[in-house]
Amino acid sequence: MSIVCAKRIGNNYQKHKTIGGAIIKLIASNSTTAEPKKGTLNKPTKNYHVDAFDAFTNVLIQEKTNKWKTSTLFNKCKTEIKADILSESSNQTNNLVIYLKKCLENNVKVEERTLRKYLIIFSKYGCINGLITIEKLYNMYNYSIEESNLRIHYAEAYWVNGDILKMLEVFEWFYPTHSFKITCILDPIVYCIVKSKGGASVVLISKFVFSIAHKYGDFYPMCVLWKNFFMSELFDDNLEAEKLLKKNSKLIDSIQYVVPIITRDLLRIDKIDHIYQLMTLMLKHNQTKSYQWILRNLFDYYYVKHNVKQCTEIMKHSLEINVPLTDLQHSQLINMLLHNKKFQHINKDVTATIFKLMF
Repeated sequence: MSIVCAKRIGNNYQKHKTIGGAIIKLIASNSTTAEPKKGTLNKPTKNYHVDAFDAFTNVLIQEKTNKWKTSTLFNKCKTEIKADILSESSNQTNNLVIYLKKCLENNVKVEERTLRKYLIIFSKYGCINGLITIEKLYNMYNYSIEESNLRIHYAEAYWVNGDILKMLEVFEWFYPTHSFKITCILDPIVYCIVKSKGGASVVLISKFVFSIAHKYGDFYPMCVLWKNFFMSELFDDNLEAEKLLKKNSKLIDSIQYVVPIITRDLLRIDKIDHIYQLMTLMLKHNQTKSYQWILRNLFDYYYVKHNVKQCTEIMKHSLEINVPLTDLQHSQLINMLLHNKKFQHINKDVTATIFKLMF
């Protein structure tokens, strides 16, 4: 099967729901497996002549016939799969698994780069059987692949299938050596879990982050969970964020490193109330630098909106608690005040009357 076919699988997997092509007959005739019928390819050699030379000739002919039949069936399977790929069926990954199993059974070599493409396809659509088959092909051909790379494809397939437990088991397995890879993909996963409001999934991810913190002293995964709880619209999730901080005193040390990201995301979606909550939290835990970062970004937020009143209040507040803003921000506020100054119109008649009354 060519790489083009694999691309068609990836691009057109979701378009249609019916299987077309002769592969249905192939699957139906072989039940759940795609093995050749017993007795078709492996019939014992029959000797029709007593002569030794004739017997030897018969053996060669029989072996050639078996080889031809095997090759014919394999090519038929390959052709039918190619034809069915063009039909853009929803079961394309199943057809691809059948093809690879035929390669495995008949010791037909598939290029390594093609297998890498199939790895991506199977993990994307959660096809565990396909990943297992490819793993066997890698071993049979002695192709080299890092176990961590293979397992991350399994983890993605488990995620697609909704098997959170097995996915987290894979994460925990190679976290000691590939923690950076985990941290890169953990944030969107935790975000989806928290947003889906699935109680069981939240419990599983909570156990995972506690396990990582306990075994390796790494609180960043827990920090990611806290961030998603804190930024959630649900009050119950906000309470869970507070509970995480109360249970883990060291968590605040990791939170300070994600404060810039949280501040940026909250201001981008105009969640000012959450910004004030975050500022209160930083003051409560004596995180002055983080508090200063939030305050400066909040000033810039209001400066862009030309909100003189809020910028002035922020400046006053920074001076009161001795958390200074930048020199540039001081200059920006002065310019805003100068350009915002409104000169009142003086009524000369009224002024003259006032002067007469005074003297």
